[in-house]
Amino acid sequence: MRPLKIFIFFLIILTIIGLIAYFYPDSGISPGKNFTLTFPSLTDIIHEQKKQYKDISKIVKDNPPSDTTINFFHTSFKDSAKKDSNKVAHQDTSLKKSKDTAQKKYSGKKQKINSRKKLEYPEDNISVLAPFFKSLENAPSNNKLTRILHYGDSQIEGDRISSYIRNQLQKKFGGGGIGLFPAIPPFSNSMSVKLNSSNNWERYTIRDMKSSSFKHKRFGTLLSFSRYSPFYSNYQDKVYKASINIKESPIAFNKASNFKRCKIFFGFNRKPFIIKIKEDNEVSDAEMVPSTNKLKTMEWKLDPTTDKLSITFEGMHGPEVYGIALDGEKGVALDNIPLRGSSGTDFTKTDQSFFKEMFNKLNVKLIIMHFGVNIVPSSRKNYDFYEKRLYQQLQFLKSLDDELSIIVMGVSDMSKKTEGHYESYSNIEKIRDAQKNAAFKAKCAFWDTYEAMGGKNSMPSWVFADPPLARKDFTHFTYKGSVVIAKMFYKALINDYNKYVQETTPDTSSTKNINQ
Repeated sequence: MRPLKIFIFFLIILTIIGLIAYFYPDSGISPGKNFTLTFPSLTDIIHEQKKQYKDISKIVKDNPPSDTTINFFHTSFKDSAKKDSNKVAHQDTSLKKSKDTAQKKYSGKKQKINSRKKLEYPEDNISVLAPFFKSLENAPSNNKLTRILHYGDSQIEGDRISSYIRNQLQKKFGGGGIGLFPAIPPFSNSMSVKLNSSNNWERYTIRDMKSSSFKHKRFGTLLSFSRYSPFYSNYQDKVYKASINIKESPIAFNKASNFKRCKIFFGFNRKPFIIKIKEDNEVSDAEMVPSTNKLKTMEWKLDPTTDKLSITFEGMHGPEVYGIALDGEKGVALDNIPLRGSSGTDFTKTDQSFFKEMFNKLNVKLIIMHFGVNIVPSSRKNYDFYEKRLYQQLQFLKSLDDELSIIVMGVSDMSKKTEGHYESYSNIEKIRDAQKNAAFKAKCAFWDTYEAMGGKNSMPSWVFADPPLARKDFTHFTYKGSVVIAKMFYKALINDYNKYVQETTPDTSSTKNINQ
């Protein structure tokens, strides 16, 4: 009898909910002047998933998340991360299903969407990216790396978006590796590398200053540093050891594993320490590093066949580690730098001279700024304050190098549930406009992520796509969705690079046009 009683109980509850939904006023009940109680209608409860959202089928068709060497949901660990990057990647069988589903699910009133959103410039002046484009053009023959810093909030965690852009640029202009990263992953593992650090590592950011014992603001270009020993300790009676183990990721893009150099940025160790490098379990170098109160670097050339890399530290007072870079010898390097919870306004809060010192050692030619989702939940009448603060950050970054180019990637669409369906936050376009205004005022380029993904109320279409292109928090892209975004951005960037080359090459017959 118990199953029958349970069934009857749930039937009664569902009946009560249905009656409330049926008779509840559409406009809600207002017990006071300042708030209204609402309840989803019976139609919303029954047919919620049949709501018609933006048709993104053309975006997915033009930028399929499938022409990579990985399958995010069904990874084959037999695939080598060192496959020839020129080989045609496998076609994901889920793509056809995705397109068919999108056409059926979003077959309501279609709205015209520009599936290839272009970069925008202050006064349409593309020359704000000329120094970067020139560096790209010379990258294959230049002995220096052309480095790109991709800053962002949690939207780029795990190397989302960055990984695809990096791989494509390295395929066209040379280079390899995943660029600069902290000694321990900040929040989640990267799709591009398997990083396993000993448990005694601690990562510090500017947000830790109030609760930690350190008093300085030396965070460097990663806006963080890592330690494995206390800031202050008795140097005579304890030796601290730590390790960082790096392996290829089976789901990485082709070029991620093609690194040939390892470089460590460190400093401010009060006692000497020993650093040891192992390549595939064989020690390739061991050195005693003297004490220092400055930023230092150490660099090693690696065997191209290395699959596993281990770095160990040992001493009575360890250094502050500001980053580890795995790069090629030349070409392009792109660093994924996620700053969870940030709105992109923390740069001027750090030690600016130290930031510049590390920045100058990297040969940075482009910074991509991708923030905004942390501003959205707090609604305001205007975002002049954000425009002003973002402009200050861009001005600081531009002051680091006269030849530095910056692209601001605008805030993406975000949705909240309203009366049984999902709608964009009403302030997104105001935030997007504030970002664009700050970018143009600082002579930076701008890419409208919000419009590229479909504009207002487009996020539900990304969430309900098959396979999903965004997560059910209606804020963050899935890995597949990040590829779609990255493709659109890369196409816009390389399209304008081609224009630059055509306009600056006297002999049009020898134009170095890079195919997309």
